[in-house]
Amino acid sequence: MKKIKIADITLRESEQLQSAKLSFKEKLETAKLLEKLQVDVIEAGSVGDSPADAAFTRSLATTLEYCTLCVPVSLDKTGIDSTWATLAKAKKPRLNLMIPTSTVGLEYQHQMKAEKLLPLVGEVISHCVSLCPDVEFTAEDAVRSEPEFLARVITEAISAGAKTITLCDSVGELLPEELSEFISSVYDLVPELHSSVDDGSVTLALHCKDNLGLASAAAINGINAGVGIIKVSAGSGLGTLSLEQFLNVLKVRGDTLGILSNVNTVALQRTCARLASLTVTSDRRRTVDSVESNGSDTGLLPEISTIDQLRSHIKSIGYDLSEDDIERIFSQYQDISRSKKVVDLDIEALIAETAGQAPPTYLLKNYVINSGNAITATAYIEFIKDGVISSALSAGDGPIDAAFKAAEQIFGTHYELEEFQIHAVTGGREATGDALVKLRHEGKLYSGRGVSTDIVGASIRAYLSAVNKIVHEST
Repeated sequence: MKKIKIADITLRESEQLQSAKLSFKEKLETAKLLEKLQVDVIEAGSVGDSPADAAFTRSLATTLEYCTLCVPVSLDKTGIDSTWATLAKAKKPRLNLMIPTSTVGLEYQHQMKAEKLLPLVGEVISHCVSLCPDVEFTAEDAVRSEPEFLARVITEAISAGAKTITLCDSVGELLPEELSEFISSVYDLVPELHSSVDDGSVTLALHCKDNLGLASAAAINGINAGVGIIKVSAGSGLGTLSLEQFLNVLKVRGDTLGILSNVNTVALQRTCARLASLTVTSDRRRTVDSVESNGSDTGLLPEISTIDQLRSHIKSIGYDLSEDDIERIFSQYQDISRSKKVVDLDIEALIAETAGQAPPTYLLKNYVINSGNAITATAYIEFIKDGVISSALSAGDGPIDAAFKAAEQIFGTHYELEEFQIHAVTGGREATGDALVKLRHEGKLYSGRGVSTDIVGASIRAYLSAVNKIVHEST
């Protein structure tokens, strides 16, 4: 089996399309969702002169634990130094020199002749390597470049220390067979690339546009031709090979193709749906916002009229429930559906409220939260188990994060937080908050629900409800 790496370029691509630009919060959520999927590389947008872009890259650098954080740079050394200053604290930083290698591209973007580029590539990549040990070189329009010149540029990049070489079909018009022939020709013209890939010092990456709808097939052919990294996008309408589409190909045919990846496909469909919703165009964004204002992040459910259809839908969103639970939920679903259109949040609320109810192992006694814009949030929590009070104090990124971390100290176990939502169920200043927490434990989802006029209290109660279900089932 050949293990390939997945590099997601959603954040970088969304910066290039005005209609798909993301807010700071949306970009951070996108990165966290990609990290949860365990893609190997997350590519952010260029830093440039924008303080907001620099702040985002610094935030991402200190947030990511698993993924390599890759940021593009140009031929400007001063700009590279500025970019590195925002990236330096990342656990796995990467600088990516991205330049066109076709005659037209060079003259249009850089007003530069091809021959002038060659010495610059080596000089700039050497400078990048002096700052960051992991450097990538991307030929933005590789398939439209003169083959001999492209070969010379790649050779120069490898000699200067680039560890990843990316070839782009930026037009997206090559057929799969033509793309594999192109990659083979690059290997023939650059023997240094072949030997470097063989000894593991360099990895060949492929970025395919999907204009013909054949990008998945092209990527498979590319892998068979020697590619080790496939670039994908989880965004909606960004034009690059779809993350969900490509991983579904590997999920269904990976064994027979002899190809696998590190990506966690358990929550693939749902996570990709959320990622796509973050990058919709402005017209569609209004539609999504309208749906969300009615209480759903995934829209209306398909028609469900039988318990078998409900069972199938519950399984499709990641829950494994007993028949007794499904029967109770179906009865409540029928009552709700008589008076309103049922959405996914309604189903998940029923699951949280109904499924797996058990005598609580832990009870909430007290909690104290300290939070503000000038201090780090802290949470002190007391739980009761078998009449004994246990307490913990923890800091966190906000009051709810601090509260969950304090709870984990008491439990002595880290539970993967799959999803967290909170909604107002009454109006006014003293509105009641309804929190929904989903935890994943040993491959299964457990939901908890909590209600309080204090949103932190509601969140703690929801978290505790889910943990009690896990503990009960484990004993």
